[in-house]
Amino acid sequence: MNHTNPATYERARRFANLAVFAIALQCRRLNSVEPEDDAFVFRKWYDFEFLLLALIRLRRIAHQVASLPEATVTVGTAITAFEARLPGLKLMRDVAEHIDDYALDNGRNRAVTKEILEVSTFAEDGPTLRWLGAELNAQQALVASEALFQAIQQAASSFT
Repeated sequence: MNHTNPATYERARRFANLAVFAIALQCRRLNSVEPEDDAFVFRKWYDFEFLLLALIRLRRIAHQVASLPEATVTVGTAITAFEARLPGLKLMRDVAEHIDDYALDNGRNRAVTKEILEVSTFAEDGPTLRWLGAELNAQQALVASEALFQAIQQAASSFT
């Protein structure tokens, strides 16, 4: 199967667009009151987890775009800015993705122990999840995601 850079870029741009919509959706949910909140007190925690998944998907897609020679500089710079704005993202992703290992104290990051996995705080300021000594602010995540997506969109001119 032959993959051309313009086709790869267009597919990645569409996936990135969907990821940004998912990020915005999760941010709206985190700023809302939902019917299940009384019965499921961890709803916002799980909405943060879904936000985390959407952020990681966008980051992976951006890396795919940045691997194309036509977009390396533009999107690579935007990825660096995205990661700098969300410094806790990688740690939270790693632990969430390998929660089974961390629950048995077998995770790679030895600073994360099974005792702290279930300890987090949630603040309404954006809102923000504080977990594992890191934090993820939903509003900052949305702004960072939109900036990364804008860089991906700007890369389109490199493929015409």
